[in-house]
Amino acid sequence: MVAFHMKGEALSWFKWMHHNNLLTDWHSFTRALELRFGPSSYTNHQAELFKLQQHGSVSEYQTRFEKLSNCVIGLSSDTILNCFISSLQPEIRRELTILHPYSISQAIGLAKLIEDKIKDSKPKYPQPQPHNPTHIHPPQNPNNCIPQHQPITTHLPIKRLTPA
Repeated sequence: MVAFHMKGEALSWFKWMHHNNLLTDWHSFTRALELRFGPSSYTNHQAELFKLQQHGSVSEYQTRFEKLSNCVIGLSSDTILNCFISSLQPEIRRELTILHPYSISQAIGLAKLIEDKIKDSKPKYPQPQPHNPTHIHPPQNPNNCIPQHQPITTHLPIKRLTPA
């Protein structure tokens, strides 16, 4: 029945273990599964959870947070909630703190709404930079002639163009 629910790498592993008679009972199966696919005992998942920071969207952060939270046992619901909120981007964290969410589920939902609100309030197009003209125009000569006693030299500033 177990093999029916597996796919990919896990199914391959299970078939290999089964064909080599390494799975004798349920306890040996669960222990082997944990050793093969479970978290490393050398990794401090609680420290990783406390250091986690939101860099992308709230949904991406939520996925990483939940993955690490599943590896940590024994934290209170208040600790999990405070850890989630404190690692959000400052704009989102400030607004969420004001709302005082009572659960991690509520905090996640509100964080997503706040993120959408912030995205909607930002301008959709980049604002143009102020133009600072540096053109030097020589004084106009009514006859459009260049006097013979003045050499033709212009020292115009050179402005390098970028693809932007």
